[in-house]
Amino acid sequence: MPSRLPVLSRRALLGGTVGAAVLGTAGCSLGSLDPTSDDPTITPTSGPSSSSSSSGATATAPAEVPTAVDDAAVVSEVLAAIALAHRTARANIRAHRDLAGRLRPIEALHQTHADELGDLPRTTGRVSDPGETPAQAMARVDRGEARLQRVLVGAATSVASGALAQTLASMAAGVAQLRTTL
Repeated sequence: MPSRLPVLSRRALLGGTVGAAVLGTAGCSLGSLDPTSDDPTITPTSGPSSSSSSSGATATAPAEVPTAVDDAAVVSEVLAAIALAHRTARANIRAHRDLAGRLRPIEALHQTHADELGDLPRTTGRVSDPGETPAQAMARVDRGEARLQRVLVGAATSVASGALAQTLASMAAGVAQLRTTL
């Protein structure tokens, strides 16, 4: 006697059908397969003849494409914001030892981000108040982290390099994730 084939439940069939439909309509198109379609730093050409004419003139890049100099300025701004948030976390760890367990991961995250982008610049100004309660110190740290997150998101949307944009967006996500522990 032949063995029975497994029976597929209505729920599994419906879930599989809906899942396949969602995946099929998730925005996949032939245009989305073009790696140059979303990167403003890549100028597509139709061949070697399009870069120079018979008179020897060369084509120039569009004026609105941001340059690497702009990206370097953005990275400097981000590093300054990371340095300030790092210093705030470190100062409040020293001022409130009971907060060290909650603030050390944030301090380590800032150091990791700074290592990825370059060295932390020196910052000045008051980042903690010895008279603050631990709750006030945590509120100060959270405000600094929110400010850093905004800077990272803004930087990610303004740089020309796709890889740098992804790195900055990932950093913003990391800050957002750790802010949930404050």
